[in-house]
Amino acid sequence: MTTIAEQDLQTTIQGWDQGAWGLAALALVARDDAPAELAGAARKLLSAAGLTAAPGTALPGLGTSTPQQVASQAAAALHQASALASGHGYDWLAQTDEALLAQGHASGQGAVPMARFMLPMMGDLADRMAAPGARFLDVGTGVGALALAFAQVFPQLQVLGIDILDRALDLARRAIAASSLGARVTVRKQDVAVFTDDTEFDMAWLPAPFIQQPALISGLLRVAAALRPGGWLILGHGKFGGTPVEDALTRLKTVAHGGTPLDQAAACHLLQNAGLASVRSIPTPSGVPAVTIGQKPA
Repeated sequence: MTTIAEQDLQTTIQGWDQGAWGLAALALVARDDAPAELAGAARKLLSAAGLTAAPGTALPGLGTSTPQQVASQAAAALHQASALASGHGYDWLAQTDEALLAQGHASGQGAVPMARFMLPMMGDLADRMAAPGARFLDVGTGVGALALAFAQVFPQLQVLGIDILDRALDLARRAIAASSLGARVTVRKQDVAVFTDDTEFDMAWLPAPFIQQPALISGLLRVAAALRPGGWLILGHGKFGGTPVEDALTRLKTVAHGGTPLDQAAACHLLQNAGLASVRSIPTPSGVPAVTIGQKPA
């Protein structure tokens, strides 16, 4: 006889199974490259779930996402979860090019909402980023999607992306070479823990969920030192303080990514310890990582 505990387990598995297939259906419909019968079945699933708007329409708090962006966001979660479930753990070196590109494209969606909603809350940073000679440091650049996206948003901006994964950087260089923005975007292999550069930056992005704690702690100090006076560091981190399941899922994703779990208080402490001022966390929409910001004193 099935026990109550076993029934609960099966119910939970079925619920999560629906979520996984829902993401797959969303990616399939957004890409619009599936056989007609399969695409029709996927659309029916999305409709049954209440998702009747076509990919590419406005999303609350995120502006307008293209079908490719929607597909990448959905696929990235599936690729990452599949790697963990396969028994190999989560090793970026073991990921397929498709998985790396999906994660990168999902991250690249952050440039427009950051420029539109976040930068206006950071003094004169929006004006600085739009001025000739402006520089942006993208730590953990991966396939270069966020670096290219910021270069597109700010036509005067020079971008440096750093990462430690050769294969991701190779994909980034291909994307840069194929882009009209290539003259303003450079990527190189470098560990943030030993980061140095001859120039200074107006803004730096540092994603804690993808950086191990020792590298994050030492790297943050180096990145803060590389800011121009009045420049800003944006520290992305997990969003804690929700339900027990939400917090546990955030921690699992961070650990699986090889990153550092940080709550708001810990993030603020790191930026203050680096000598930054005006340190505070900025509210972000549901499903978007938390961010804490700090400014280098003038």
